[in-house]
Amino acid sequence: MIHQIFAEKPAVRRAYLDFVPKKMSETRFWEKYCRAEYLVRTKNTAAATAEAAGDEELAIFLKNDDILAKEAKLKIKRVDPTLDMEADTGDDYIHLPDHGIHRDGSKETVDADSELARRTLSQDLNRHAAVVLEGRSLDVESTDPKTLAEALARSKKEPPSTSNVDDDNHERLMKVARMTEIEDLQAPRSLLYAPLCIKDPREYFDSQQANALRSLGGSNGGRKAHSCSLSTEEVFHHLMDQMSSVKVNRLNCPIVQSDMALKVLNELNEGISRSRRLNLKNPQEGLLGQLPQHTRDELMDHWTAIQELLRHFWSSYPITSAVLYNKVQRVKEAMTQIYQKLQLIKELAQPDVRHEISRLVKPMTQALDAAFNHDLEQQQKSSKAGNRHNGF
Repeated sequence: MIHQIFAEKPAVRRAYLDFVPKKMSETRFWEKYCRAEYLVRTKNTAAATAEAAGDEELAIFLKNDDILAKEAKLKIKRVDPTLDMEADTGDDYIHLPDHGIHRDGSKETVDADSELARRTLSQDLNRHAAVVLEGRSLDVESTDPKTLAEALARSKKEPPSTSNVDDDNHERLMKVARMTEIEDLQAPRSLLYAPLCIKDPREYFDSQQANALRSLGGSNGGRKAHSCSLSTEEVFHHLMDQMSSVKVNRLNCPIVQSDMALKVLNELNEGISRSRRLNLKNPQEGLLGQLPQHTRDELMDHWTAIQELLRHFWSSYPITSAVLYNKVQRVKEAMTQIYQKLQLIKELAQPDVRHEISRLVKPMTQALDAAFNHDLEQQQKSSKAGNRHNGF
């Protein structure tokens, strides 16, 4: 217990070495310490201030621990300066009721200029956790308080020298300078560019072509180089000469055979015209329009029922309860009946419309087959696992 007090409260350890047994006995020392702890826990600021004013020995234990304060300042200097938890407290929940409770749940207003200790439960827990993480590195097995206090004092590292502190401050200032400007929050920077000023466009583009030919090794692919400084009339005559040579000599390697291209174009035009006549000019000549009214209405009713049954079927997977299992069985039975009716419609149809009915029924049967296959796969998986279908 004494070791824990000395480790968590360096100021108490220092006071013990300074006053015991020179100015007070060990018993009186611990009495003062316990009294100070009692006043701190009761949060009676007025009583603590009054007793501290009349008892200098008690005031030692009521003051803030300056050793811990120095250690905290050194640690803060090593933290990223952009991290400021105190400035960000407005983003937390301590401004709401029942949040940020001090120690036993009561809040109080304490004079900021007071030298009395103002500890919170979180501070005590953090200090205790820090001591636990540091571990007990003492080889002293004695229970004598003085021996423990001296051993703890020797185990503490020496404070950093002034040069180290200056180096830390310099590094911190450099870090602040680097972090002052956040790139993500800066406006986009325009890249520097040289203004393009073309006095003679013909000379500029001619030079660009010359540079491109020079980069290819100075060759022009075996072609005859022509001067690009031509007038409009000269360019027109040159183009006409090229077209005439193509007409006379024809292309050596045509991309598409002309007769084949004409055949494909005619087929496309014929298909487009036929589709336009069927779909736009006379809708009754479409696929449904070629069927008898009774058959058409029956197919539309079956298609509507299939869509509704499939919606219920697929929404029931995965089957996680007996209710869903029974629902799937009922839906399957209804889909089986519709499937049989569709097959019967195809068989009883007239030969002249049987092909059209098959084209309309095919997507319906494909949708039903997909549902039946899925249910069969689930049953096979369940049978391999040795359980009932989907566990029900």
